[in-house]
Amino acid sequence: MNARSITLISSALFALSCAEEPESVASDEEEILQLVAASPETVMGGLEGQGPAGGRESIFPEAWWRSLDGDGSWDLVFENDPAVGVCTVSVSRTLTGFLHIDVVHDGVLDPGTKPFTHLRQRRVIVARQGESSDPYAGWVLTHVTPAVHSLAEGTQEVFVSSMALYSGDDLLWGCSDPDSFYAVDGGLPVLVPGTLVRLEAEVVHAGPVYEPPFLVYAHGPCPTWPRHWMNDEGLYGDLVAGDGIYSYEWYAEESSQYWYVAVDVIDADTMLDQVEDDYDAGAWSMVARRE
Repeated sequence: MNARSITLISSALFALSCAEEPESVASDEEEILQLVAASPETVMGGLEGQGPAGGRESIFPEAWWRSLDGDGSWDLVFENDPAVGVCTVSVSRTLTGFLHIDVVHDGVLDPGTKPFTHLRQRRVIVARQGESSDPYAGWVLTHVTPAVHSLAEGTQEVFVSSMALYSGDDLLWGCSDPDSFYAVDGGLPVLVPGTLVRLEAEVVHAGPVYEPPFLVYAHGPCPTWPRHWMNDEGLYGDLVAGDGIYSYEWYAEESSQYWYVAVDVIDADTMLDQVEDDYDAGAWSMVARRE
């Protein structure tokens, strides 16, 4: 059976579709769409958090951040018929915005802007485990993949290739294939407030020109400054300098029941000036739970 797609544009349209009494399969699809849009495990943030730019002036801009001017509708592609009771769904959203960047280290904030269009994608598995009178007609979210953030326009040369969360030497969660599914019940990373958590990542550049070829950042761990530089210099939790594994560590807080954690890699060429239309970046993200 060919995959079918559905888009959530607004609650008003959803209410209208319900009033028209769609057929049962369409109703299942609408319920699944609403479930995915409401589930904290399917959060795919916009990477617009702010934080320190990084370390040495010769490498890092004085300041940078993203702003969003469009957060598109939820687009779902159903990979099989929901009528069988278990369904794999591809979920995507397109967002547009600007990278604001100031490369002049003069203490005066005067950034230029670079436009971007990101495509955020992940796959989920849902199963009907209840009655039609239950929330979302009995559909529940059972498995998710990491979310992959890629360029919807332009040429992308930087990519995340692995992502892992540790507490000391204990691996809490790891992924080297963004198509891998993780059970919502028992398969997501669980962070214990007050414990030291380390995020590690590997990234690649398809055509490096500069050294370093990219800058790597963590998003999400801390609510006040949600963006942090990840390094491979043996600093801030990085275990071995120069081994190709970029790291950042922090103490898990009690600020939320869920944390959106992402690895964000940005091409060095993008970060060297504030006027060229040369935006290039990629990211993976996953939701972690608080114990």
